[in-house]
Amino acid sequence: MTNPTKAKISNIDVAMPPSAATSAPLPSNRFELELEFVQSLASPAYLHYLATSGILYQPEFLDFLLYLRYWKNPKYAKYLTYPHCLYFLDLLVPPASDHSEHDGAITDADGAGGCEKGKHMRQTITVGADAGEAFRREIAHVPFRNFVHEQQFYSWQFRSARLYGSSEDKRGANDEVREDQISGGQ
Repeated sequence: MTNPTKAKISNIDVAMPPSAATSAPLPSNRFELELEFVQSLASPAYLHYLATSGILYQPEFLDFLLYLRYWKNPKYAKYLTYPHCLYFLDLLVPPASDHSEHDGAITDADGAGGCEKGKHMRQTITVGADAGEAFRREIAHVPFRNFVHEQQFYSWQFRSARLYGSSEDKRGANDEVREDQISGGQ
């Protein structure tokens, strides 16, 4: 008997959300669909749209974002073209939250109270009180969206300059080569 919470898509094992194990059959291109959606989270304009349309506040959508955190695993992250989408995913759904309807009490992995040594502990936080709420609220404002976009651009600009050299360095090197060619040809 197979595990109902695992699916094999494109030769990659993907953990399924609990609701998917009992609902309709999953599409055969689910891996590609989730990859495309996770990468769309790298766009501040798309996050702004989700926030202004109210989608970012729906508990089902927040559960889906929490489920998508499996993309942080290096086994899946290697397929991402825009890895900063994982940073935005963390801002939308912070790692410590699980969006259950508890009062913030510390519980063990089974959901029972208590503090037994050696068990994995987690803190349950209600949807309205989690740390991602501030980012979800602020991304709905155009000035904040523009600020995030600018910071993202500066990050990519800095990264590309570090990886490939700045355009000024290349321009200066090209000018020196041209001067050498002109002086050498005379």
